[in-house]
Amino acid sequence: MYNPQKLHPVAYAGSVVKGIKTTFFPAIIIFFNMREELFSGSINPWMLFGGIGILALIFIVFTGFDMLNIYRTRFWLENNKFVFKNGIFTRNEKELDIKRIQSIDFNQPFFHRIFGAVQLDILTPGDGIKIDTIKKSQGEDIQKVIYETQQDIESEETAVNIGDASVWPKEQNTEITPKTAAREFATLKKMNFKELILMAMTSGGLGVFAAIFFGVLNVVGGEILIENYFEYVSGIVRSLIFSIVIASMVFVIIGYVIGTVIIMVRNYDYTLKQSGEDLTVEYGLFSKRNKSVNINRVQNVIISDSILRRLIGYYALSVSITSDSLESDAIDGKVQLLPFIKKKELYSILGDIFPNYHLDVPKRIVPFRAIRRYFQLTLLFFIIGISVMAYFFHGETFMLYFYIGAAVILLLLIASGIYSARNVGYAIYKDEINMMTASFFTRRHYAIKRDKIIDTTYRRNPFLHHADLGHIEVSTPGGIASSSAEIKFIEKHDIETIWTFIERGHDDETHLAESDQTVAD
Repeated sequence: MYNPQKLHPVAYAGSVVKGIKTTFFPAIIIFFNMREELFSGSINPWMLFGGIGILALIFIVFTGFDMLNIYRTRFWLENNKFVFKNGIFTRNEKELDIKRIQSIDFNQPFFHRIFGAVQLDILTPGDGIKIDTIKKSQGEDIQKVIYETQQDIESEETAVNIGDASVWPKEQNTEITPKTAAREFATLKKMNFKELILMAMTSGGLGVFAAIFFGVLNVVGGEILIENYFEYVSGIVRSLIFSIVIASMVFVIIGYVIGTVIIMVRNYDYTLKQSGEDLTVEYGLFSKRNKSVNINRVQNVIISDSILRRLIGYYALSVSITSDSLESDAIDGKVQLLPFIKKKELYSILGDIFPNYHLDVPKRIVPFRAIRRYFQLTLLFFIIGISVMAYFFHGETFMLYFYIGAAVILLLLIASGIYSARNVGYAIYKDEINMMTASFFTRRHYAIKRDKIIDTTYRRNPFLHHADLGHIEVSTPGGIASSSAEIKFIEKHDIETIWTFIERGHDDETHLAESDQTVAD
């Protein structure tokens, strides 16, 4: 990898695909200008060939330039730096310090897997490089060399102390320490098929399907499709209201099944591996993904669950890393390590991966008088909406079903608010704070080291000030912005405890009880 390397030949096929995509918008413009002639059948052949010629010229120019750029692209490792160079007339060169690299990710779409190619994404706290198509063996070599180089740099920094004297004269028979052998990754957890099914069934498969389904309808236009679907169902079931209910139930069931299958395909063969201080996750059936994280570069640890998963005893584990690169898909800096794992097994693995984290379960601290604040505003706006509907459609037959649905939603909003209030809290252990946040039957447990915290914000309005309550948000580096944990409607003395811990009890610290301004001010 110390000699300049080229991209995989299949990258040229990707240029052809990009060229075809580039012609979409010009094709729409040309079609719009020729629509009358095309529909009337009176189009001039020269006009038709001219439009096709313009599209062909655009395709050739864009594809040709992209292919030339691919031909001139090079990447290599040099002097503890990863170097990437591309460009046609103006050559662009980017260097990443290997020591600062936090993540080396692979992505293998189905087409790339056929030809043994991968997409490589290398991230640092302030920059990143995304290489579209290289050989899989090249990606593995890059990952291996970078890991070994990082290990060598860290070993040298540990071994050399400034001010130490060297032996003089030098000993002639000094033994040469052999280079560390290439590291192998040990499997920490591999999700079995049963866990994959359970995870997919409890991961909001209906939402995934609905997002894809309505996204497609938005592009192609689905009014006629939807009308025909409801007409077909109403032809079987004579009652209009009953046919709508049946049609909706069928849609939900089919959507849930399809969404579940999509999630299973995405997370197929999910595996977490470790080698020293480096972690990798691999998953995917058709499109294979490989993400890596260095333990020392983790900013916080996040354990999340939903009320349904808690009932069957499963949780998810994620971490946040720092990267300001727009080249990465994970711009929030969050990397999922384990999407579905039993609690006992999770904490056993956590003890091996993060032995310096205490991960104390936060105590619940929201006072009884603050519980209503978790749902009262949402409830108010929802009731206003129901009132507007009742005013305009009072007396309509369908309003009975609307009221039943609204009553169910109201109960869910209240139950969700109570659930959130009963699962918010914090715990402090030495140099670590654990914070629990909750929303709509989901929880997130953040474990944060004090030296990773970059910002703390205390918020309250006149109503909260009168009730001696407030919100506090703790932020660590993560992605383009930051990774934040906020706990709401807690007592002022709890906020002071958290603030004092984060500020290490400085004598010049402002006492929150004596000021009406927020920390952000």
